[in-house]
Amino acid sequence: MPSLRELQRGFAAAMAMHDRAEGIVPAIDGGAIGASARLGIYRNAIAATRLRALEDTFPAVLALVGAPFFERLAVRYSDLNPSRSGDLCDYGARFPQFIEGSPEAIEPVPYLADIANLEWLRQEAALAADAVPAPDPRWCLTAAVDPRRLRATLHPSLRSLRSAFPVFAIHRWCDTPAAPAPRLDDGPECGLIWRADGEVAETAIHPASHAFVEALRGGGTLADAAAAGESQDELFHLRDCLDGLLDRGLIVDFTPRARNP
Repeated sequence: MPSLRELQRGFAAAMAMHDRAEGIVPAIDGGAIGASARLGIYRNAIAATRLRALEDTFPAVLALVGAPFFERLAVRYSDLNPSRSGDLCDYGARFPQFIEGSPEAIEPVPYLADIANLEWLRQEAALAADAVPAPDPRWCLTAAVDPRRLRATLHPSLRSLRSAFPVFAIHRWCDTPAAPAPRLDDGPECGLIWRADGEVAETAIHPASHAFVEALRGGGTLADAAAAGESQDELFHLRDCLDGLLDRGLIVDFTPRARNP
């Protein structure tokens, strides 16, 4: 008689791979429904649950390719990326990269992987920890500390994205397809994704602002981030960009960096 651990491993293998089911069949009681049929019921239920999880996380991808094609992608994704977490919220983490490596999806819809990436960032933003925004007066610390020593801590839900396609416009269009479809020649887009009042929000931003946010996310000082913004646009204005982040509650703290001894 196999041990409980062996039974659990055998069942997991049977759920992931049909040709591994035989090893556990003798340990399953018979009855009106045979052992193989019972395993098939479980396997189909798991596949349906994973499909629904991907559909809930990537509704714009589903809208762009249609249900039959999306289901084929989901089956292949499941075969190549078995879940290693008990939390279904983690299941789609590699779906954008999977789409990017799927020529049959990318060739007809070249921006599909970027849309999937945007939707996964929205999932991360929805589930991120909360934090209290930095209080006003907002400039009391920044005026008193050399920007070469001052760091800004961003809200845990904040994510940023840069794409060669107008992905934020496309994403909005997927929600309201009656509106005119965006044109791919509208060019690249950068944007922010975050959680506000319990809802996920997103907005397109200038590439200089995106570079600024990415520098802050990488641990850079305000001076480092301002230099990153100016590298994209010599007219970049540090205070305007910071005001936009503060107005959205996306900066939770300012911290002076210790001086070198």
